[in-house]
Amino acid sequence: MRTFVITSDKYLSALRPFAYLFNKYWSDEQEVVVVGFAEPSFDLPSNFTFHSLGSMRNYPVGNWSDALIAFLNQVDDEVFCLMLEDYWISRPVNVEAVGMLHDYMMQFKNVLKMDLYSDRLYAGGMTDYNHCGYLDLIRSDPASQYHMSLMCGLWRRDLLLRFLIPGESPWQVELEGTPRVAKAANDVLVLGTRNMPLRHILAHRRGDPGELLLDGLSTADVEALRKLEYI
Repeated sequence: MRTFVITSDKYLSALRPFAYLFNKYWSDEQEVVVVGFAEPSFDLPSNFTFHSLGSMRNYPVGNWSDALIAFLNQVDDEVFCLMLEDYWISRPVNVEAVGMLHDYMMQFKNVLKMDLYSDRLYAGGMTDYNHCGYLDLIRSDPASQYHMSLMCGLWRRDLLLRFLIPGESPWQVELEGTPRVAKAANDVLVLGTRNMPLRHILAHRRGDPGELLLDGLSTADVEALRKLEYI
């Protein structure tokens, strides 16, 4: 299973802290593909590769979904982890649990997304669904918000392409994509766990790359990033 990290020219500076914390808390053997436009001017770790979709001018923010659709049509991964560049991991990842959930999705092909964070856990109306080994699975209520939340999770490529449409910003994908998923609730599942195998912060929650929100990172990690001059 590969991890895809979506970025843009505006947020390239977030990749160095992302990569540092990813390799510290997940693994420097986990394959990561950064999907963006202009290549960064700095080196990424050896387990990271950069995939350019061309000029960012062709994909303004209102056509963010077009870029994701284009990329997904260039790969054949059945299930993958999707993250954004400012999802900086803050604690050790339960790699075994992520692997178990990946295997679950390979078996049950009606699962669109498996939330790895807390997004589904705190969604309104969620219910216990099943278990995967020692992991307790929960299901989103079809009436709840953000089925298409872009918070860190595992996604099934063919189902994601089914619900993506051109001409949407990331916020529209989340908000307007959710009713599309809800209409298919009889045969498509959005699941999560009570165990949260991966935890991360949103370093640029307000959309400003010059303003960092580091609550949730340890003091040691903040000091290390500053020493490396990554922030």
